[in-house]
Amino acid sequence: MLRMKIYKSKFFNFITVAIFALALTATTVKPLNAQTNERELFLVSQKAFEDGFYDVAIRYIEQLLKNYPKTEKQVQAKLLLGQCYFFQAKYLKAYEIFHGILGASELQDATLFWLGETYLKGSDFNQAEKNYLQLIKIYPESIYAPQAYYSLGWAYFEQSKYEDAKKAFKGLLELFPNHQISEDASYKLGEIEYNLSQYESTINYFTYFTEKYPQSTRLAESYFYIAESYYYLDNNLSSITYYAKAEETSYDSKLVLMSKVSMGWCYLRLNKLKLAEQKFDDALAYSKEKGILSDDVLLGQASLYTETKEYDKALEAYSSLVDQFPNSKKFAESYLGKASSHYLLGNFKKAILTYQSFIKEFENSDQKEMVEKASFGLAWSYLKDGNIDESIRIFEAVKAKTKNNIVRISALSQIGDAYQDSDQLVKAVEIYDKILKEYPDSPYTDYVQYRQGIALLKMNKVDAASLSFQSLKANFPKSNYLKDIDYYMAVANFKKEDWDAAIEYISEFMKDLPETNTFLAESYYILALSEFNLRQYSKALDSFQNIIKIYPSQTAMKRDSEINIAKCYYELKDIKEAIKRFNLLVNKYPESDTAQEALIWLGDYYLEASEYNQAIAHYSEFINRFPGSEKLSVVYYELGQAHQAKNEYDLALNAFKNITDSSNAEVYAKAKLAIAEIFEQELDPESAIQTYQSIIDSSPEFRKDAYVKIAEIYKTSQNYNLALEAYKNAVNSKPGLSKIKNAKLQFYIGDTCELINKSEQAIEEYLKIPYIYPNDISWATRAYLRIARIFEDNDNWDGAILTYKKIIELKADEAKFAKERLDWIKTNIK
Repeated sequence: MLRMKIYKSKFFNFITVAIFALALTATTVKPLNAQTNERELFLVSQKAFEDGFYDVAIRYIEQLLKNYPKTEKQVQAKLLLGQCYFFQAKYLKAYEIFHGILGASELQDATLFWLGETYLKGSDFNQAEKNYLQLIKIYPESIYAPQAYYSLGWAYFEQSKYEDAKKAFKGLLELFPNHQISEDASYKLGEIEYNLSQYESTINYFTYFTEKYPQSTRLAESYFYIAESYYYLDNNLSSITYYAKAEETSYDSKLVLMSKVSMGWCYLRLNKLKLAEQKFDDALAYSKEKGILSDDVLLGQASLYTETKEYDKALEAYSSLVDQFPNSKKFAESYLGKASSHYLLGNFKKAILTYQSFIKEFENSDQKEMVEKASFGLAWSYLKDGNIDESIRIFEAVKAKTKNNIVRISALSQIGDAYQDSDQLVKAVEIYDKILKEYPDSPYTDYVQYRQGIALLKMNKVDAASLSFQSLKANFPKSNYLKDIDYYMAVANFKKEDWDAAIEYISEFMKDLPETNTFLAESYYILALSEFNLRQYSKALDSFQNIIKIYPSQTAMKRDSEINIAKCYYELKDIKEAIKRFNLLVNKYPESDTAQEALIWLGDYYLEASEYNQAIAHYSEFINRFPGSEKLSVVYYELGQAHQAKNEYDLALNAFKNITDSSNAEVYAKAKLAIAEIFEQELDPESAIQTYQSIIDSSPEFRKDAYVKIAEIYKTSQNYNLALEAYKNAVNSKPGLSKIKNAKLQFYIGDTCELINKSEQAIEEYLKIPYIYPNDISWATRAYLRIARIFEDNDNWDGAILTYKKIIELKADEAKFAKERLDWIKTNIK
């Protein structure tokens, strides 16, 4: 009804302008004074009416009629006066005026229409119909005829005379198909079909409506009617699709609430609880604000609180439903939920009493499945309450009653799921293994194997999870879980960093997938990240932009996509756009992880570009804005690097010394190394060596690098024996996080031996490189060149010839030089 009012208001404005068009000219209205003439009074009264100043318009009209009682605009003025009262909801006064001019020879069509509208407002439908029908019969070409058809249909509709209403609206569409109000008539036809419970026909009418009027303000309501019709036809997926459209396009909070609640219930019917939780979360806020309460809302509220583990609130909602709606179709489900809430709250004794009461009330009903669930709940309650014997007795009693193993398998699978949901993944896998071994042919086998694969995947046992999923596909080609397996296989390959396989599986998963699927949003993200990791940056950019377009309300995913879009632009060499977007993210999400990542990226970019002042500015901004961030150590390290690059060693030291959290072992150790480098440059070598020794003792993963630094300090100070010892310690250290090759260190050992004039020892050390590290051709070649030079210096030409031949055999770039030396020796020595 509210929508009709709004529409009519616009239409009324249109027809009012049409009636008085002749009175509107280009003449500017002058300020009123004592000499205000008849024409000006009428114009300003009409202008005041159009602007909604009805009191002002009434005064002008009354002044006109008083000053010019025989004015030729008397009927027009009175019609306008009646409309003023009509829009002030003073319908009795409006009626008196309209009825008073009914006998006039002019504007009879307008008078009949407004009189009908006044009757309609007073719910005098018979008189309203009479006036509309008279207008249609006598003035079929009137500008009021379309509205008369519409209002006539509305009058019938309000009285539930749907067939008559249908004829009136169809008459409007047939005679005035292009009239602006035909859109509303088309909409009302869909409403009529819905009220007649003709759901297939409702879907057809509103589908036609949305296609013909894509810009209509009633799209949301149309989508909602389609969704409701699908709901009553038990087509939940289609229903969800249209509820979502209604939610997205509606500006009416009540309709948004109804859409969220309805989607929540559709998801519950489909057992898509995560999505149900999201919708009931939104609906809950709306329901509290609007004070709406029903059995559906209560049950949805209870389901939401169960999902969010607010079990006391869930219990309250379930209890309210049981107490307030004893005849509800959801009564049994809510009763069972009440018992489960006691269980989840740890009120096991109350849970036992409630389960027992439920079983007693429904054991002879057709609610056998719920009775079975209540029996399991009762058994679990006894188990948690410490009465293991009673728990086993109940399991055995239920098993004996059903005469099959399904109940037992169901119980075991529920236990496995409970372990998995509580992240006790090892125990969950043990339960699943037990079911698969003891009951390999049960109807639950595919489900159990599916859940086992998910548990293994959560444990990062990717290969085992993949094998479980592939086995399920091979053994159960008709399983209901095959579609989801493609998703989990994509996740598994994503974890293995097999981006091509991840894209292949996720693309297969997304084929023909409804928009309501639980994993669709994550699937788009996996696809985009895989493309990014494959350096398919243009594709990744499109995919991330698509995510923002499809899921604008998913804030976290939107932020992640936005920062990845910025990275894509950087990789596509559009540096200016990338920097602009990273800066925008810092300001758009000032307190978020996204802002932190963006600031670090900007700092790193400027550091790499040697724009150290810019880098320092961004790192400093991060430190000031996020003093408690877990990334603070990394930022302090990069800040120190920037200051160190500017030779601002005091500032660099201050930054490095702020990294006191050794939980981030890599950054902590790198900071110590950086401090040592500064000590080496600015302080005495002894202090630097002490720092490196501290790193060796506390950070074994950087032990090799620290030994190399110590060796270099000793070497610089010509303490070659200690340098030699340090290099050997470096070679003997585990690689850890070092990127220094042992072949390189072995070369430095040989070089140091030369510095202390131990030529034979140097040759021995150099020879270790081709012998121990034969695949490192570069360092082996350098070692042979050093050996050859030593042989030449000592006039050992046979040794030199043999060594140069070794270099030639390696086919290295230095082979040409080796051949030239052989030729020289042959010419000049032998």
